Amino acid sequence: MTSHPKQRVLSGRIDYMIDGHPDFPEGLWGVEYWRMSHHPNGDRVMRAYCELHDDEPLIRDVIAAVDKDFHPLDTYVRLTKSDRFFGNALYNWSDTEGEYQGYSAEKARVSEKVDITRAIRGFGTHNLGSDAWLTARFDFSKGPGIQTFENNLLTSIDHRGATGPAFERTTTSSLKYSGIETVNVPAGTFECHRFAFVNTSNDHPPYDFWVTADGDFLFIKGTVAEPYNWSFELMELHEERAGT
Repeated sequence: MTSHPKQRVLSGRIDYMIDGHPDFPEGLWGVEYWRMSHHPNGDRVMRAYCELHDDEPLIRDVIAAVDKDFHPLDTYVRLTKSDRFFGNALYNWSDTEGEYQGYSAEKARVSEKVDITRAIRGFGTHNLGSDAWLTARFDFSKGPGIQTFENNLLTSIDHRGATGPAFERTTTSSLKYSGIETVNVPAGTFECHRFAFVNTSNDHPPYDFWVTADGDFLFIKGTVAEPYNWSFELMELHEERAGT
C-alpha cells in the first residue's frame, strides 16, 4: 500500500503482555495494529485494530480523526466479544458539542449529546494510540508536574474498554509529566515524554507510559502496576513513502 504524495503515513504494532495476574493468561495477552496518516492541513487519522486474548476475547476497531491541535473531529468504535458483535458508535465533534449514535447488542439503538469546550483534552477510546494522543493537550510550558483535566470523555470506564461504546466520564483524571527520557523498545530508540495517569476516578492502577516527543505523540511503551501487571511495547514502526 502506498500513501498519497502529500500525506505522511506511519504504521506499527504494539504487543500487550501480562506477568503474574491470576485472571489473565501469562505472556502475550493481546496486540494492537495501527496506521496513522498526517494530512497537509494538520489533521491526523488513526486506525487501530486491538485484540485481547481473554477468556471472553475482545476485538476493538477504532478510527479517530483529530485536527492539528489534536481536538477530535470524528471517531468510530466497534466492539466484538467472543466473536459476536457487541456494539458500535459514530461520534462527531464541534468546538462546543460532542454527539454519538450507535447500536448495542444489549440496548439496541443508543445516542447522546454533550456540551464540551474547545480545550477538551481528547477522547479516550482505549486503544493505546488514543492514550498517547490524550497527552497532546498537556501544557508543556509549565514543565514537569501534574495537570488535571475535568469532565473527561471516553467510550467506556471498563479498564479494557469492553463496554459500550457510549459516553462515560471521569472527573478527576490527571496527567503527571516527568520530562524527556530515551526509551529503547524492539521498534527502535526514541526520545519520549514520560507520563502517568494519576487520580483516576475509576480506580485504575498506576499507569506509566512514554510517547514520542516529535509532535506525533505516538505510543512507545507503557506499564500498568498491580494487580494487573500489564506492559506494552512498540514492536514495529514503518513509514510509508509516497509513490513507492
